[in-house]
Amino acid sequence: MPKFTPKPMYQIRAVSILFFIVTFLSSSSSLHDYYVSSTEVVYVEDKQQLQVTTRIFIDDIEAYFNAQTEDKIQLQPDIEAATIDSLVQLFFENNFNLFFDKKKVALDYIGRQYNDDQILIFAEATVLHPPSSYEIRNTILIPFRTGQQNIVHLKTTNTKKSFLMDASKTILAQFWAH
Repeated sequence: MPKFTPKPMYQIRAVSILFFIVTFLSSSSSLHDYYVSSTEVVYVEDKQQLQVTTRIFIDDIEAYFNAQTEDKIQLQPDIEAATIDSLVQLFFENNFNLFFDKKKVALDYIGRQYNDDQILIFAEATVLHPPSSYEIRNTILIPFRTGQQNIVHLKTTNTKKSFLMDASKTILAQFWAH
């Protein structure tokens, strides 16, 4: 009869934890119980330019558009590119705003592209000089999705900051770090 050698307890726990993590992740990915967007704002000092990239899950923004209209809006593939562009541009302009020294920064919508299950929205602005203060207003999907969280990354020549915004905090005001 072969001798039974018990596994150490930490190995059993590790395997059990790994099993539950894999099971949770595989089952929760189809549920999509988290709602998050991410926006990167980069100040390119030598060009005196702000470059903005926002990432939103396609199914979330499709659900938003479809809740606003009786027409069926489909992204990726989008059949009516001009209609989708105008919807995305209007959505972005209404939900993401920057202010430098209390003056609204005119963000120019550049366009959009798809990356796997996300839509990337691009905008830019020419800024003559860095401000002494800035404000970010980000309401992307917040009134639509309970639990929506928006991450904003701000990068300048000297700093990198990240902020988490949600229904309790849609406006962020900070001093600019030179």
